Amino acid sequence: MRRLLIAMVVVGLVVGSIRFHPVLAQTEPEPLASPAASTEENPAASFGWGMAAVGTNLLYIPAKMIYAITGGLVGLLAWGVTLGNNDVGLGVLQPAVTGTWVVTPEMLRGDQPIMFLGPSYEPAKDH
Repeated sequence: MRRLLIAMVVVGLVVGSIRFHPVLAQTEPEPLASPAASTEENPAASFGWGMAAVGTNLLYIPAKMIYAITGGLVGLLAWGVTLGNNDVGLGVLQPAVTGTWVVTPEMLRGDQPIMFLGPSYEPAKDH
């Protein structure tokens, strides 16, 4: 367990450091932009959001995996009980195995949704 935690921290550090940009030498200083006008996040904030995402995923991914496996088993059971009715099986299976599997920094900031449950299954209508 300790090795897994260390590996996750290292991966988080590597992924978080990807957003660091090298500072190029400048001959004349650029005027300072107001914080509201800047859309680029500073490296420390980017690193912090990346580490928060790694920490969140340490709990989120196992929970999602348990939910998906349980949903898969219940979906298989529902399919068998209904004698092979695909609509019933997929109605249970699809929300369990689809959705968000990995939380990203954008999701933690609220820019993208976190969907623990995937979209509901819509059976095809025969006309």
